[in-house]
Amino acid sequence: MPTQEQQRLIDRVAAHLDADRGVEALWLAGSLGKGQGDAFSDVDLLVLAADGQAGELSTRLTRDLVPAFEVALLNSLYGGRVLSMVTVEWARLDLTLVQREDLGRYDGKAVTAIFNKGDAAPPDQPDVPYRTSPDQLLRLVREFMRVLGLLPVGIGREEYDLALSGTDLLRQMTFELMLEENGVAPAKRGGALHRNPLLTNEQRAAFRALPTVAAERGSLIEGNTAFARLFLPRARRLAAEIGMDWPTELEDALRRHLLKSLQLQL
Repeated sequence: MPTQEQQRLIDRVAAHLDADRGVEALWLAGSLGKGQGDAFSDVDLLVLAADGQAGELSTRLTRDLVPAFEVALLNSLYGGRVLSMVTVEWARLDLTLVQREDLGRYDGKAVTAIFNKGDAAPPDQPDVPYRTSPDQLLRLVREFMRVLGLLPVGIGREEYDLALSGTDLLRQMTFELMLEENGVAPAKRGGALHRNPLLTNEQRAAFRALPTVAAERGSLIEGNTAFARLFLPRARRLAAEIGMDWPTELEDALRRHLLKSLQLQL
């Protein structure tokens, strides 16, 4: 449920859009639209443009919303179909502009209607259990191994600060793997800063047990090794469950590479 501050912003924007003849309907989307938001959630609005008017509407809103809502930052994304804003009070507001033919991509159960001048609306999508596919998991495993294999480059060149970015990528991919384990569909993962509810207690404990990684040789090696020991066995178990052929040749090459260049035995 939106906070009072969030609701005031929603009401103000809704009144502005309701008065625009180029807007046919408006829904509250994102975590707030699902009833799962909190005081830290941004306000996501799904805006149905009148037929053929999405481009004109985007141009008009880009021009008018900045002064009307004291917008300090406006990013126009995907050809103006997404307007991402931050106000001077640091309220975060995203408008996604769609046409009728786009509504089928959204789930009516995941949005809350604010107003509708017509009869078009996102359909209720069936709740189909999600299970990662062999192709999806294989891409994730290969990318993890590729990034891990870059560790000797950062270490060898003593680019320790840049090597931290590789550790961050391993962290992100480990998060992704755990969400695949839990059967959380990509469309239901929400924002990057709202993942704790999607992880199990065991998974959160595994992350807390990882060492803090600093921009120095020993710490980077220790941190990358810890992520590999967390990621690879879990990925192998999930691969066996879904019938994915494990990239044994790539893993063997990675192990030889790390052993030769860093004397690192995974």
